[in-house]
Amino acid sequence: MKKRRIYPTALLLFGFVAAVTLSDLVNPVRAFSEMENRELKTASQFTLSRLFKGDFQSRYEEVVADQFVGRDEWITLKSMTESALLKTENNGVIYGKNGALFGKLTSYNQEQLTKNIGFLQQFAEKHDNVTFGVIPSGYTYSTDQLPAGSGQIDQLPIIADIEKSLADSVQWFDVAGLLTAQESESLYYNTDHHWKGTTAYLAYTALCEQLGMQPVAEDQLTLREVNDFYGSYFSKCKKAGIQPDTLTFYDLPFQVAATVDGTQKSGWYDPAQLEKRDKYGAFLYGNGGLTILSRLDRQTKEADHETSRLLLIKDSFSNALAPLFMNNFDEVYIVDLRSYPMGLTKLCEETDFDEIVVLYNFENLESDTNFYRILQ
Repeated sequence: MKKRRIYPTALLLFGFVAAVTLSDLVNPVRAFSEMENRELKTASQFTLSRLFKGDFQSRYEEVVADQFVGRDEWITLKSMTESALLKTENNGVIYGKNGALFGKLTSYNQEQLTKNIGFLQQFAEKHDNVTFGVIPSGYTYSTDQLPAGSGQIDQLPIIADIEKSLADSVQWFDVAGLLTAQESESLYYNTDHHWKGTTAYLAYTALCEQLGMQPVAEDQLTLREVNDFYGSYFSKCKKAGIQPDTLTFYDLPFQVAATVDGTQKSGWYDPAQLEKRDKYGAFLYGNGGLTILSRLDRQTKEADHETSRLLLIKDSFSNALAPLFMNNFDEVYIVDLRSYPMGLTKLCEETDFDEIVVLYNFENLESDTNFYRILQ
């Protein structure tokens, strides 16, 4: 009798597994998840060496997890369940007060950070016009919104130590001090890890003043606002009830031509991307390896006019900041080392730059394993 009672449960379980398996087989393969704002694993190439190393199995598991039928719905259900259980975090995202979301950072990679600072020092030895700044993460200026016991590391003293270690190597741009002096509580987005376009403008003006240049006045720019922006933190946690941000950025009063990894673009941002979920990806058309901006109204120059150029080595925080420098330079070269495997040596040998600015968010600086390319 006990065995007979097990049969219906076993059949039900078998039927569920069989239905899910068949659904997975006929489910269309997706390369990108709009909901999670990331590329999905789509295939795992089989080789005997990968099989014996265990690489194939782990990769295949990732593919199955990413292509699982109804993945978006399961993620939403998981988020709703965790919210009902009053959890304060999910998938590396901390739930703050007033609908704010923050990335969880209770430790950092000291070894990688030390390596990257060393690479920067060696780069600066070859160039006498390097300015460097570290952008703190948003929670640094919203500690009152963090739940008790979140354990977030204090980035400010670590950044201060970086400044001391580079005192004889670079011109230091004190981003942390600049933002600490602001009374605004909304320097960063609630649902995304980036700072707002208005905050990027503050950094631009301060950096111009440090470099001895006149920043363009805010009233000469056009502030653009795009509603219904759900950023990277929301894409990770899918917390129920979170209100969207308004994406902000300053548009320029003149036309700018952009070349992204050798491909010509119309303007410095992609208007079509602003209609999609990953609205921040509109700026500079994402994180290309080498993006070159130039003013169309300065392409015809007098013979004695020397082209002014800025080299900006950055992560995605500067994607809305970089175009503002078109008010001060004829050309702005923008390098993202994560997507630029060629390295900078040849570029710097072939091109004269009036200024070189390296600007990184702390979390990217301490974790980026591509920073060595600054010396290649």
